[in-house]
This record gives sequence, C-alpha cells and structure tokens, in this order.
Amino acid sequence: MKFLNLKPRGIFLTISVLYILGYVAHALYLQKTVYGDGVYYYAWLMLHPSKYAIGPALFWAPTYLLTHNQFAVGFTGVLATIFSLILLWELLLTKFNKTVSLMSVVAVAGASNLLFYGSLDTVNSHALGFFAATVFLTLLIKRRSWFAVGFFLGVLGLMRTQDLVYGILLIPHLRKHNVLYMASGFFTAFFPQLIAWHYTTGTFWKSPYLLREGFNVFQPHIVGVLFHPQNGLFLWTPITLIGAVGLLVKKYYWFLAVFLLELFLVASWSTWWQGASYSGRMFVSSLPLLTFGTASVFSRLTRFRWTQAYFLLTIVGPLSILNGLSIIYFLLLLH
Repeated sequence: MKFLNLKPRGIFLTISVLYILGYVAHALYLQKTVYGDGVYYYAWLMLHPSKYAIGPALFWAPTYLLTHNQFAVGFTGVLATIFSLILLWELLLTKFNKTVSLMSVVAVAGASNLLFYGSLDTVNSHALGFFAATVFLTLLIKRRSWFAVGFFLGVLGLMRTQDLVYGILLIPHLRKHNVLYMASGFFTAFFPQLIAWHYTTGTFWKSPYLLREGFNVFQPHIVGVLFHPQNGLFLWTPITLIGAVGLLVKKYYWFLAVFLLELFLVASWSTWWQGASYSGRMFVSSLPLLTFGTASVFSRLTRFRWTQAYFLLTIVGPLSILNGLSIIYFLLLLH
C-alpha cells in the first residue's frame, strides 16, 4: 500500500484543490456566495449594522474594497481555512509524530463540518473562527508574545462572541508580568466590537443578540445538540466524538473545558438547534481543540503499528466519504 504513503505537500495540495473546487462549484450552482446568516455579516461591509459580529467584515474589508465582489470575499475564507490547516499541522507536530499529525489534519479537513463551512459556506463567521482559534492556540502554545496571545483572543471574540470562552486557556498562564500585555492586546483587537455594540444598542457591553434571544441555563439541550437527527454534532460528524473522547483520555482538561463550555452555551441558547446548520456549526471554532483529541487517539493506535494507510482505509477515508455524502444530502434535501 505504498500508494497511500502520501507526503505532506501532496496532501495539502490535494486538500487545497478540493476546497477551492468545492467553493467554485457551490458558488456557480447558487450563483451567489452571500446568503443566510452571511447576509448580515456581509452587511457590515456596506455600513449596514446588524446584530452579528463585526469581525468577519473587518477581515473581508481589504478584499471588498479592492474588488466589491462577493465571490472574491468568500474566497478569502477558503484561503484562511487552508492556511489554518497547515498551521494546525505544524502545531500538532510539537506534540505528536508526523503520521499522527498529518492524519489528524486530514480528518478534520475531510470528516468534519469544516469541509462545509471552510469550502462551501465561507461568507460566514465559522471558517474565520477556525482560523482565529488556530492562530490563538499557536501563539499560546509557543508563547512568543503575550500581547499577540491577547490580541488573537480578541480576534476570536470579533468573529464569534461565544469564542471568548477560549480565554479560560489563559488561566494557567496568568502572571503579573504578562497580564497587562494580554489585556492590552485583547482590548486592541476587540475594541471595534465594543464600538459596534454601542452603535447598535447604546451600550459598550451588551450584544444586540441578547435583546431578542437569550439563554436558559437550567434546561440545556445537550443531547439534542450532540445527537439530534437534524444536525447533531456527534451524529453527523462522528470524528468530533473521537476528538472529544481523545481530549478526555489524554487529559487535555483545559481544552476539554473550552469545548464543554461551548457546548453548554449552545445547548442553553434559545435557538440551540442552530438554524439551517450542517452538523453543529457553532463548534467549527472548537475543531482545532478536538483535533488534538483526535491526534491523541491516533497516537495510541500507532502503538499497534498503524501506518498512514491504516488510518486512511479504516477511519479517515470512510468518515470523509460519509461526510461528503452527508453534505450532498444536506444540500439537496434539507438545505
């Protein structure tokens, strides 16, 4: 099975081509790239306020100002996703071997809902949340600049406010000498969102989301979020279940805490089913964390001399094919 012994460069080239082709085909089929919730994120580019976060529009602004073309704007999301996958692979290499790191990235690229939101529905916040989370984790693990760590926590909040829960990863690293740097970095990045909130609600600290929607923390729909037939995260994309189990087994408790807090927030939300969602779209930004869990499971399997071919033929390949068929089913019959 030497033909399955693929090099990283070839794998990332293949992923890039598939993601770009998926984006182009979907855009041509719909004759647009801005639809659904993306309309409200995109509206900020034309200075039309909405309850949605302002971060995606700030990310898209250079491309929009140069082209005024929604296809070009959406394409930046594809490029951000591809860059994030490469960055995630390099980050995994600091903890796991080459085969495990590579197969874990292929798994998240092919078998999770990142394939949908990083290739097809990119004029949205999810792919950019994945990008911001990956950069944040890279900066946090390598710890080269505490200002940059705080800054990208702010960027995470700019993309999706719920992702500020990533901030709990900073707790073990809080020291007198770095708190000021992290705080200044955070507020530098998050300041535009405070201004946007003030413009839409009259206060700097209240999201317009909370004016119409809310949370019921005493009756969270956790089972529904994970296993509902319509779009349950674990049911539709079981690679995320492998990742969650892996976080627990490997004792990545801080990573697991972020995921569980995200789960609690989504399950408590008044629209916990997440609208027209493929799998649990609110968890795309948690995928970098879950990929560490997937890598920990794959690492255990290498003790039984699992090679790249075993991973591709038994787990990654079948789950990716299932994911692709599920996306087609979703687009044709449910969306």
